[in-house]
Amino acid sequence: MNIFKSLSQGNGRISETNITSFLSYLLNSTNELDNSFLLLFFDLIDKNLPGNKLNDLLNLGNGTLRERVFNLSKNYAITAIPEYAVKKDSTKQIIDVFLKISTKNKKEETDIAYAIIENKIKPGAVNKEQVGKQFECFISTDDYQTGLPVYSLILTSDFEIFSSMHAYALTVNPNSVWLKWTSQHDSENTIEAALRNLLVLEQHAQIQPINPNTEFILKSFIDYVVTEFSNSSTGERNFNFNGSDEVEKAQVKIDDKLYILRRYENKMIRLFDDNDNVLEIEVLPFLRRINEECHLSIDRFHSKGTNPKNTQVFGKEIISALNNLNS
Repeated sequence: MNIFKSLSQGNGRISETNITSFLSYLLNSTNELDNSFLLLFFDLIDKNLPGNKLNDLLNLGNGTLRERVFNLSKNYAITAIPEYAVKKDSTKQIIDVFLKISTKNKKEETDIAYAIIENKIKPGAVNKEQVGKQFECFISTDDYQTGLPVYSLILTSDFEIFSSMHAYALTVNPNSVWLKWTSQHDSENTIEAALRNLLVLEQHAQIQPINPNTEFILKSFIDYVVTEFSNSSTGERNFNFNGSDEVEKAQVKIDDKLYILRRYENKMIRLFDDNDNVLEIEVLPFLRRINEECHLSIDRFHSKGTNPKNTQVFGKEIISALNNLNS
């Protein structure tokens, strides 16, 4: 059982905030992964930076991952704080994950660098100036030590629309990087790839053993990321419900609002808004309204005229009729 998919079915939902919290756990020095994923995350950042490499800054060397993890854990403490609030004058910004990298010292910790991570999943959540404003807000606070590098990281699902956030962030902070959870066109340059690499390294005993339960959770999360955050070859999101792929969809406008109906292999019918957010409303009454207002003239009852059609049957006919109407 994939716990992430299970929690997403029916009226359940794994929110962007939940994903952010899980990411924060993966990046924190205190978790059982012993900085292995954190270092792979740093490698991913460096891969997308023209300069100011994190590995150079921390002087981690070019040895094996086990050796580099040992050096990182011995010399530095990394704190990952979700939902980190920063304020400049009357403006308040909430950073999804704030990373503070500090040297380990018996007397006190000394900051070395910071990272600001903004996690975006839904295309409708694009906020062009958000990461730039977070950077400007943070460097004006007492938490920031003047002169230290700050890395602005935009972590998104596989949609090109998020490029505007990266472009603006670069105008404010040259150390800005756009990372993706998963990607159809650059599969090795993603969080998904880093997680897969982590499991391969553990399998070959190149890092410390991972608890079997944790390993299963990581595999489930990878599967969830691939099915929920990726694009298909057509450039559209690979919508998946409880392990069942989308097989048909249709669009309809009601009260000047655009709605999307999706049908899945398991015959489930789901209703979304134009930002691809699943709508928590009763689908069957809405299907009946579509039938009436779009004059589709689909019989609500089966051929014998006594038993009403269920959501799956009626929804399939509504989707087909809408697509014929719009063709």
